[in-house]
This record gives sequence, C-alpha cells and structure tokens, in this order.
Amino acid sequence: MTAHHPTGTDALVPFADNSASRTIGGMTVENGTDSIAFYGQTDLSRDRTGLERARALLAFMQQVVTTLEAQKNLPDALPPRKPAKVANPFA
Repeated sequence: MTAHHPTGTDALVPFADNSASRTIGGMTVENGTDSIAFYGQTDLSRDRTGLERARALLAFMQQVVTTLEAQKNLPDALPPRKPAKVANPFA
C-alpha cells in the first residue's frame, strides 16, 4: 500500500523503498529504489502557500541530490527496464 504524506509532514527518504509517496499541492512524488516519479501538477503561487510548496519541493530535491552524490560508483545510466508480462485477465 502506498503511504501518502501531505505537504509538510513525514519526510520521504529518496530511493528508500518502492511504496512511499508524498503529495505536495497537487503533485505526487512516488518513491522507488531505482527512480523517483513526479506526476500531477501544483502551482507555486505568490503567497505563503506557494512558498510552503516551493520549500517542500526544494527540500526534497536537495535530499535527492545529496543521496545521489553520496552513492559510490553511480552509473552513467540505468539499463532500460524490461516490460513484465501479465496474464490476460479476459482470456
């Protein structure tokens, strides 16, 4: 099950698992051990709400950069994922 954390609460640890996610405004950040996905959208409005969202995004992105910089032997690129075969539920 995916854990959704609203803006400003529990920290999402980059690359720590394949299940946690965090929502910042209308944007979802979904953790993975190989990659992190961003989807949806949020507005960084010129007000306190926009500032809070911008800070949350900036803090998370800094965690991602710090985590990647600390990894020894970081590859140039990951190999492409092979699509998984799923049984046809209608067959």
